[in-house]
Amino acid sequence: MIMSQCKRESPMRKLSAISGFLFFILFFTIASAEVDPREGDRQLLRGILADVEKSLNNKDFSLVLKHLHPDAVVTYYNAEVTRNHAEAEAYFQRMIVDTNAVVKEFTTVASIGAPALFYGNTAVAWGTTAETYTLATGLEFRLDGNWTVTLQKTDDQWKIIALHFSTNLFDNPLLNNAKRFSWIVGVVAFLSGLLVMFVIGRFFRK
Repeated sequence: MIMSQCKRESPMRKLSAISGFLFFILFFTIASAEVDPREGDRQLLRGILADVEKSLNNKDFSLVLKHLHPDAVVTYYNAEVTRNHAEAEAYFQRMIVDTNAVVKEFTTVASIGAPALFYGNTAVAWGTTAETYTLATGLEFRLDGNWTVTLQKTDDQWKIIALHFSTNLFDNPLLNNAKRFSWIVGVVAFLSGLLVMFVIGRFFRK
């Protein structure tokens, strides 16, 4: 009878062992699939983004230069393009740092739009910025921008080879200010016309 029970239990034990083994294989496969082989690179790219944001907010271009390829091409909101370190630094100084800079105060908060795409030793990332400006003219406004960056990995270091900034051409603070200015000019012109007509009318009634 004992032998009979052992025979009945043996298939159950085998089934349990097989089930446990299959569960282990399934768990290991899922865990392996969830491991991102590029996670280390992604952390480096996030560090570069943080440095660029900090550099702009602190008006310290050295942090940006550290991550720029010597021949990096950067396209800015005003459609200017720089093609190397010297040109990029000169633009930064002229727009933000110099005593007669176009921008008096500036802040930016950058966000990543989606995980970066990798093509071998090349990566493409994109996202948005929330920026505030105070121009030398006194104009203050907030700008929602977009950025796209291409990076290349050489000697285990990621370098920015192309960076592009853009905003909505048809809906942005500068355009809205221009529209308001045009409206004000139109009203002033209309009132001036009425005043001229009033003066002329009084002149001919004399």
